[in-house]
Amino acid sequence: MSDPARPERSATTTEPFAEFLSRTGNRVLNVGGVDWYEGGRGFLLSLPSHRTLTPSRETLDELFSAGRIYGVRFPAPLEGPGKDSYQIVCDDRDFGMDKLSGNVRSKVRRGLKRCEVRQVTFAELAEQGVEADRETMARQGRDPKLVGDAWDDYWRAAADTEGMEGWAAFVGGELASFLVTVRFSDGPVEFLLARSRSQHLGAYPNNALIYTCAEEMLCRRAVPKITFGLESLEPVGPLDQFKFSMGFRTQEVRQRVVFHPLLRRILGVRAVRSMVYRWGTERGPEGGFWRKATGLLRFAEEGGDLAVV
Repeated sequence: MSDPARPERSATTTEPFAEFLSRTGNRVLNVGGVDWYEGGRGFLLSLPSHRTLTPSRETLDELFSAGRIYGVRFPAPLEGPGKDSYQIVCDDRDFGMDKLSGNVRSKVRRGLKRCEVRQVTFAELAEQGVEADRETMARQGRDPKLVGDAWDDYWRAAADTEGMEGWAAFVGGELASFLVTVRFSDGPVEFLLARSRSQHLGAYPNNALIYTCAEEMLCRRAVPKITFGLESLEPVGPLDQFKFSMGFRTQEVRQRVVFHPLLRRILGVRAVRSMVYRWGTERGPEGGFWRKATGLLRFAEEGGDLAVV
């Protein structure tokens, strides 16, 4: 592995990453001593994703009073309310090839042989990573979020943010995949953004990149845990299975989705819920908003955070 492009920087609070999110167009609120960011259309998520919360009713009321907030989503302790869920984590300090299946070991070895994996600057990712971003989103049936000025804004903000790093795998000098990581004050590292070029998937750049970064974080830097975040609201079986094949596992938590009181009353009506679920199904791959809406509704129902009639 090559020497890092720049020395590791470690965040002391969630404030640097919250500032990054604010600079990249996300609404950020600090309420109850916790940073919350608007992950999409009026829904707040807590930071960091690995830290469980039990916010008071007063905290929730303050969040809802901020205006244009339809609900909040956060990880919660197992002994409390919420939907049975999981984080995707790796916390094996002895992480290595022997922890992978024979098939995956073969893919990692082939990837390491065919790819150069190294830490990169965010300027390099801004210049060379756009095709990987677009092709990954197309394979997943999603529209790219970082378009136009937002692409350059993202990388400029990342370069200024304590605790964030960029890593990439190259095939024949061409960027084949990249990964953005962020480290928080309590130690865990989140693998934040992973993208890859379709034409280079046969060289196994994702296997080589994830393996190299996981080994670096867990074995050399001795971080306590790596996380890919919480269980998705949408079905993403193949993506999760890839992570599990790379030595990650599920760590049980609860997820809570709490709607604004007014919206909660509306969604408590059976006919309204049925309509939301139907729209989410009918719109298929093109209905990204409605897929997320049905996921939020399902999580709230299964977690007991929605009084239904």
